[in-house]
Amino acid sequence: MFRHRRPKPAPLPSLHDAPPTPTAVDVEIAAHQGSTVAMDATHERMQAAKRMPTPSLSQMIEQRTWENGQLRQELAYRQRKHGASLYLLEEVKLVVESLQQALVNFQKLNAQVEGDAGEGRK
Repeated sequence: MFRHRRPKPAPLPSLHDAPPTPTAVDVEIAAHQGSTVAMDATHERMQAAKRMPTPSLSQMIEQRTWENGQLRQELAYRQRKHGASLYLLEEVKLVVESLQQALVNFQKLNAQVEGDAGEGRK
């Protein structure tokens, strides 16, 4: 039959349509030659990025190769740290089990001593 078409609602403006404004932390990071999304999205940085020459393909490959090497080093470092953490975790588990068993043994011995002392008083 006849279908009544509803008009589609207009999308609401998103809070993410504008770049984030830099916070004090962003400014501090930038002061130490760091970079954040908020700082990179400032008008000054955007205009400077537009004026920068486009690197050649070989320069881009060299840059990506260097970045890839840095990421591989970071990954290897994180994996070594993770391995050390796993070792520590296993050692701590063994110590905890040992302490728990020592506590159980102590409580049994203590109960025996109390039981023996109670029988001796009678």
